[in-house]
Amino acid sequence: MAGEPAGASGEGRSVDRIVEIAGRVLASTGVLTAILYYFGYVREQALFAYFGVDLGTVGFTTTDYILLSAGPVFSPLASVMVIGVGALVLHHLLLHLMRDASHRLRVAVCGCLAALALVLLAIGAVSLHRHGDDALSGPFLSPAALGAGALLLEYVAEAATRYGVARGRWSELLGSTRAVRRLLLIALALIAAFWSTANTAQRHGLDAARAIELSLLTRPQAVVYAQDRQFISGPGVGVVRLNGADAAFGYRYNGLRALAHAGGRWFLLPAGWTHGNGATVILLPDSAKNVRVDLAP
Repeated sequence: MAGEPAGASGEGRSVDRIVEIAGRVLASTGVLTAILYYFGYVREQALFAYFGVDLGTVGFTTTDYILLSAGPVFSPLASVMVIGVGALVLHHLLLHLMRDASHRLRVAVCGCLAALALVLLAIGAVSLHRHGDDALSGPFLSPAALGAGALLLEYVAEAATRYGVARGRWSELLGSTRAVRRLLLIALALIAAFWSTANTAQRHGLDAARAIELSLLTRPQAVVYAQDRQFISGPGVGVVRLNGADAAFGYRYNGLRALAHAGGRWFLLPAGWTHGNGATVILLPDSAKNVRVDLAP
C-alpha cells in the first residue's frame, strides 16, 4: 500500500503527458488552420451544391474559407471543451477509487475500461466505411467514438502499468510499445478531428442552404439593369423594357434575390426558387459595363 501514492502520482503524470501530446497536435497553428480551412471548404461546398453551383466557380480564397468557418466552428469546439471537463472529473474520481482499491478491483476496472475502449474503436472503425447518417452511431458520434476509444485505450494502458495491473512481461510489453501507441493515438485523433469536422461542416452548410431557401423572399432584392436583353428567367422574374433616348440601359429585371457575391461575380436566385423546381442560379459579372446589379431591401 505504501507505493500507491507514487503510482497515483505517476498516473497523473502519464495523463498529463497524454493530454500534452493531444493538445500539442490539435492546438498547433498548422492543424487548427487546416481544420478551419477544411470546415469552411466543406461547409460552402455543401451550401452551394444545394443550389447546383460548383464551388470551384465561386472563387473563394483560403482566407475566405477560414473566415467563413469561424462562426460555426465555435459550437463543436465548445462541445469538446465541455466533454473535456467531464472527462477530467471522471479521471479524478477514478484516481480516488484506484488509490484505495484492491488488486482485484483494479483489474476489473481496467478490464471494463479496456472493453469499452475496444467497443468505441470498433464502432468508429466500422463507421469509417459507412456514409454519413448510415454510420453505426450517427455522423457525429462515430468520429467521437473513434477518438475517445483511442484516448481511453492509451489511458487504460498507462493505468494498468502504474497500478500494477500489468505485471512482468505485460508491463515490459506496454513499456516497449508506448511510443508506437502514442503515435497511433495522434493519428487516430487527427482522423477523428477531420472526420467530425467534415460531418459537422456539411450539416452546417445544408442547414444554411435550407435557411436561405425558406427566407428567400426576405433576402435583399437584386435589380439587374442591362443594355441588351439577357437570358435571365425563372419563377418570379420579370423584365421591363426601358424606353427613352437618354436611357443608359434598355432592360430592367426584377424578382431576383442575391445569393452571394464572390470572385467578381453575382450569384442570383429567382424569387420563386426551390430546391425541386428546376430553377437555376444566375451568374452575372460585376465588372461588365453593359450590366449593373443594384441591391434593395
